[in-house]
Amino acid sequence: MSAGKHGSSEVTVTYDTSPGGSGVAITNHVLQMGGAKIESIQQMTDALGDAWEESSPTGKRRVPPIDLEGFFDDTATTGPHTVLRVTDDDVDPNGSTRTLVLVFGNSKTFTVETRLAEYEVIPDNSKLTKFKAKIVPTGVGTWS
Repeated sequence: MSAGKHGSSEVTVTYDTSPGGSGVAITNHVLQMGGAKIESIQQMTDALGDAWEESSPTGKRRVPPIDLEGFFDDTATTGPHTVLRVTDDDVDPNGSTRTLVLVFGNSKTFTVETRLAEYEVIPDNSKLTKFKAKIVPTGVGTWS
């Protein structure tokens, strides 16, 4: 790998198999993914009579939910149907989180603790069955 531009072949997706579990690479099952994004929360601050919309930072940041999509696979022990199913531990408000690790290009790594919010299996006539999962970050997203 060299510095500069990078393609999808230089992305890895690792996710815990369960809350508090071990991370496994699910890269080969993911066809599309939401981005690794940190947002600055803004509040509208324009007053009555202002001709332009204005906003100010609130001092808070967030990582928005990250969606994963790919082909359904129920045979692999580390595949999407095993790793991305919502379990009893995922819905326990006092339970552990799952770690999501995304690596891009020259090992630029984005890590965030998450809750698995949704897993859906989607059949489509005359097409391969797909899955969708929604991963909701619980706090600080970090780049390293």
